[in-house]
Amino acid sequence: MTPGTYRTRSGTLVHCTSRADGTLRLEHEDLSYSGKGGEELVKLSDDPYWPDNPRPAADPFLFAD
Repeated sequence: MTPGTYRTRSGTLVHCTSRADGTLRLEHEDLSYSGKGGEELVKLSDDPYWPDNPRPAADPFLFAD
């Protein structure tokens, strides 16, 4: 699996992003997701924030002097 936006059989969007340590994080837009895995996912976009999820804001204190 690579970072991007996927859709489940039920139509729920799943956003897959890469963390700094190389692991992948899956965010299901449907809050009723069971977490059991084994779902078939179809990739819709290479953009993990597609179609309109805002990109995470940078930490304002991260680059402070």
